[in-house]
Amino acid sequence: MKDNLKLIFLIRHGNTELNEKNTFRGHLDVPLDATGIEQAERTGQLLKDINLDVIYSSPMSRAYKTSEIIKKYQKSNTLLIKDDRFKDLNFGEWQGKGYDEAGKQYPEIFNKWIREPYKAVIPGGEMLYDAQKRSWDALKEIISKSGERIITIVTHRVINLLLISKILNAGESNIWQINQDPCCINVFEYKYENLFISKLNYNSHIKDFKESFLKINPAG
Repeated sequence: MKDNLKLIFLIRHGNTELNEKNTFRGHLDVPLDATGIEQAERTGQLLKDINLDVIYSSPMSRAYKTSEIIKKYQKSNTLLIKDDRFKDLNFGEWQGKGYDEAGKQYPEIFNKWIREPYKAVIPGGEMLYDAQKRSWDALKEIISKSGERIITIVTHRVINLLLISKILNAGESNIWQINQDPCCINVFEYKYENLFISKLNYNSHIKDFKESFLKINPAG
């Protein structure tokens, strides 16, 4: 590996019961379900021969448990660090509500969330701009200050999308056009003071080729 090259593995946590129910999770501390644990195990097995120097994790249990399982397959000196800046988006009054329920109760806001998500103001919630800034600042800081060469970040679907869209310089209305399956792996290369995407929504350890084609779900 060249001296100026760093690899970043950006991983979404495993499945939860509320994923299956199409419910906004946000800051609700929902644990992995049995499927999510199995997905995390498969992810750890896939990465076991790659010496991860450090794993930064959202402190929420669904992400941190995924991180712990991945670390289990690594050498004992792999660091595991909680970082609040990778916490899921705060969905405010939408947390715990199904997508259909939120759409019926807040039709104008929900429509904006679908079409102009960065402009959507969820009651009691967090703006996408703010979540993108905190997670992007964290990523930049880790890259610039960390001496580690292979860095893993385990976080949430929306945070993954915000980071990926920032790297791609994607339009603000296009964020939902990126799929992020549970325990998918995104791989970035940091070189020449820039981030390059090598893999996006890699999920062959979780699903076979046909199963990997999922309907885009913009609701979170």
